[in-house]
Amino acid sequence: MATGKEAHPSNFFMKHISSFLSLTLLALLPACASIRSLWKPKEDFIKKLELPDWVLESSIKLRVFNDSFNSVNPEDALPEDDIAYYVNGARKILAAAPAAMKDIFKMAGCLDGTELVTIRGNKITENQEDIWYGICKSGNPDTIVFKVHDMGNDTLYRLYENELVPEWEEARKVSSTNPEKAMRLANKLIEHEPAHPGARRMLGSLYLKAGYCPGAVRNYRIYLRIIPRTPEKEKIDQLLKEQCKDNLIPKKKETKEYSEDVPPGI
Repeated sequence: MATGKEAHPSNFFMKHISSFLSLTLLALLPACASIRSLWKPKEDFIKKLELPDWVLESSIKLRVFNDSFNSVNPEDALPEDDIAYYVNGARKILAAAPAAMKDIFKMAGCLDGTELVTIRGNKITENQEDIWYGICKSGNPDTIVFKVHDMGNDTLYRLYENELVPEWEEARKVSSTNPEKAMRLANKLIEHEPAHPGARRMLGSLYLKAGYCPGAVRNYRIYLRIIPRTPEKEKIDQLLKEQCKDNLIPKKKETKEYSEDVPPGI
């Protein structure tokens, strides 16, 4: 017997759909929190490093005219983001030789600003990465993810230990008396080990003294990415903002296309 109060079919389905959607949204809330947790800590992590904005800028890849054999970073043309950045709360650094990785970790110290006490070990992944684990003076663990250039290239390994290390020591000795020689040797080093913090710091300082702002900014940018809590950070930031303000933001790629052909008569 019809009463006239029977639920309309559309109302019936709407109620069930509404209930289903409510339950689905409730179920998704933890998932949404998990999604946020994937990117929010990364953003907070970089903010906690308190780096000047210009340090997180990155230039385009430059055109290389002299690609020397076995060079990782010919003419220092790689973008800063290809040399040193951060991933999952750790530094990600381009390197070639295991001995260089060890030296870089020791020079860079820990992300919390304390010295590296010991290296616990390393793990090589399938993605051409060599992950190094260390213990800091603070007691905290630290990690550097090395993006390895041409893994297994013994020539690059020997080049670093037999040639680049002695030349770096020479560059350090003559940096104040013969800055041109020091720059030449340091530039050779960063062509093979682009993230060497000592060479980057030296070049930043020498270029700034010489008035070459693009070189000073680039080298200090990479240096501060590798050692973000160095006590020199504020001083470097102040000097560059005073002397190289127009070079703190790198030029972006030109929209105009240039011909690869050499014009007649040149």
